[in-house]
Amino acid sequence: MFRIIFLGDIMGRIGREALRLTLPSLRAEYAADLVIANIENASHGTGVTPAALQELSDAGIDAFTGGNHSWDNPSGTAVYDTSPWSARLVRPANTRRGDPGRGSIVLKTPSGVRVLLINLMGMHAMPGSATVERPFEAADTLIASHQADKPDIIFLDIHAELTAEKEALGHYVDGRVSAIIGTHTHVQTSDARILPGGTAYCTDAGRTGAYDSVLGFKKQSSIKRFLNLEQDSDNIPEFGLAEIDGVFIEVDERSGKALRIDTFRKLVEVLAKKR
Repeated sequence: MFRIIFLGDIMGRIGREALRLTLPSLRAEYAADLVIANIENASHGTGVTPAALQELSDAGIDAFTGGNHSWDNPSGTAVYDTSPWSARLVRPANTRRGDPGRGSIVLKTPSGVRVLLINLMGMHAMPGSATVERPFEAADTLIASHQADKPDIIFLDIHAELTAEKEALGHYVDGRVSAIIGTHTHVQTSDARILPGGTAYCTDAGRTGAYDSVLGFKKQSSIKRFLNLEQDSDNIPEFGLAEIDGVFIEVDERSGKALRIDTFRKLVEVLAKKR
């Protein structure tokens, strides 16, 4: 039996610090063999930097997925094609912009289990959707292209806005992947289940970031955005109560079928930086 923790979108410093404080005990609680996290918002909501990746790796994350903000931080773009991160980091595979990085990788775990990690992005109601190919055909192509790698487990992060698109893709790949978990909306859904074909599914894993917030952003900043159509640059809390949202999945590595999926939420107080 192979155990996976997947963490919802990490939001800025408060999310990174929350994981530093809690991930070792969380990993021990679930006896996890692999920890994966979505990090497209890890550096103050705009992409990721080498320093942020190192922080998260030191906290205990083994592999990283992305989304529509993956390339928003110019100082972090190079990590997608730079060792050692390129072997642990994926971005949406179904973009047509010649973006750096890869949309799928095979992770070789210490126990010898081979995990194919795929990242796809939704087409509908997403920024930049004109350059995104349909995730359905992209999933077909990626699963087929990795057959020679003989993965024991296939894990898919679908980064999308529409619940219907995520759910439809879940049923489309049911029985062909071990798990498909949604990200992007930053609110954990209560529909975690194993589909008829043996695929673990959840529409959204949630977020790792500020708890008393709007999707991890400062409340007043978000209210102002909707009232006045204004966007603050300083819009992510640095400290305070944080939530760590995610899913725990058990997979039979011999069959590639999921045996269990549970959601979890942990709360931790993140202190302000010392001056």
